[in-house]
Amino acid sequence: MAETTTPGDDKAVAIADAADAAAEFTDIDATPVASSELRAWYVFGSFTDSVSFCFAFFVSLIVESLGASAAFESSDHTVPCNTTVTGYSCVIPINGAWIDPSSFYFYCVTFGTFLQLLLFVGMGAIADHGNWRKKFMLGFSAVGAVACILFAAVTDKEGYMFGGILAIIGMVCLGATYVFIYAFLPPLARNHPDFQAVSSDPSSTKHDLLAKLDFVTNKISSTAFVWMYSGTVVALIIAVALDLFIVPDSLPTDYAFQLATAVISVGWLIGCGVVYKYMRDRPGPPLPPGDNVVFFSFKKVFKSFGKAGKLSNLFTFLLGWFFYSDSFGTLVNVSVLWAQTQLGFSTTEILILAAEVQLTALIGAYGWNQIQTRTKIASKNVVVIQNCIYILIPAWGLLGFVPSISLGYKHKIELFLAAGLHGLLLGGTQSNCRSLFSQLLPAGEESQFFSLYEITDKGSSWVGPLVVAAIDDSGANRSFVFLFLTLQFIVSLAIFSRVDVVGGIEQGKVFGAVDRELEAAAKQA
Repeated sequence: MAETTTPGDDKAVAIADAADAAAEFTDIDATPVASSELRAWYVFGSFTDSVSFCFAFFVSLIVESLGASAAFESSDHTVPCNTTVTGYSCVIPINGAWIDPSSFYFYCVTFGTFLQLLLFVGMGAIADHGNWRKKFMLGFSAVGAVACILFAAVTDKEGYMFGGILAIIGMVCLGATYVFIYAFLPPLARNHPDFQAVSSDPSSTKHDLLAKLDFVTNKISSTAFVWMYSGTVVALIIAVALDLFIVPDSLPTDYAFQLATAVISVGWLIGCGVVYKYMRDRPGPPLPPGDNVVFFSFKKVFKSFGKAGKLSNLFTFLLGWFFYSDSFGTLVNVSVLWAQTQLGFSTTEILILAAEVQLTALIGAYGWNQIQTRTKIASKNVVVIQNCIYILIPAWGLLGFVPSISLGYKHKIELFLAAGLHGLLLGGTQSNCRSLFSQLLPAGEESQFFSLYEITDKGSSWVGPLVVAAIDDSGANRSFVFLFLTLQFIVSLAIFSRVDVVGGIEQGKVFGAVDRELEAAAKQA
């Protein structure tokens, strides 16, 4: 005889399913996020992004200029480099090899990238267990801030090697800091009062919870980027003020940039104090019995790569992010160096360029959020649209291959227009990518997978710099750099188009549940 169910049974099942769904989003510390805690996270992100702004616009110029001050003409290695000539071609001797000053910076980036890979793989998963997340964020921030402050101490024109070392330390610590900043986003969203109001409602379905979590995550992420770019505007004001400082002949040419980086990095240290006072640890579960902090993270991360088949959409996104982040990251460095070495931008013009990017990025972060809110376009579709528009920026540089056409970033106005478009895209695309990725994560393993996010981000950062350095050192037409970047953007677009967000969310839930069951079984054994 067929088994029958009553309305009461259906209601009981529905309540049980709702309770199970809510349990998936419950953290060890489920204390509702206070406005002071959320504001501290915003403030810290603002100070950190100000330093990131320095690395995007100043540090490349600092290292390149320090190298150029010790360089010689590429045509005659006995004649000091004349950096007053637009499009100068010089080389510096390093271990018997002669390399372009711009290449020296890109090689520093490449070396720093491999250090970041080791660091991210070794530290990412540890932050998901115990009270390590906040401690690591503060530790790396403090070290990175001190390194950046020391740029002010490089007063010898031939101190380019020390400048390169500081750039590597600062870059590595900055990347590590972002791992932990991003890792706070999911627990802040899950414990936000707006989401907890829905998760505590017995009538809420899993669909309701996912929809509300997506909304809250996007809201927090978008607000964070507004704070971040507002902070960079303040940093820019500081840089402009310091640009009025007349650099004596005894100091490096771009010493104003060095001083600005040092002053802005003091704010990074202040941000550490704000986080220490106002943010909760938001701890994860303890390490499984028998594991230690040295090997656990490596084992966990490689285990995650081994589960790519069970998290196919998450890893497809990471592959796309690998190419996408390297593309716009390299685009920024190439553009700044192109502006100074190929178009002869003055310090003031560089600052105007930087101001344009930051102001348009602030507008873009808000604008894309409004477009998404009003049109209800999914985060994935927004990322795809932004990727399509990004292709246009390096593609315009391909016109430089045609000698008869006076276009292809041969004039300053072209670079100013491209910088504005880049700014309008940058804030929105970073926010949407971070938000989309956070939706695909297994609950309780945020730091581990945001470590993979940074690994694919910084792990790809050696590709663009190494290719650009090779092009510079080969003496080939530098417009080949734009061809490379155009192809990279096209590849990332093709990969992003294959991500199934709904399927990826479900894969994350299943993966997280199984992983927690295995850890619980190991504890009981």
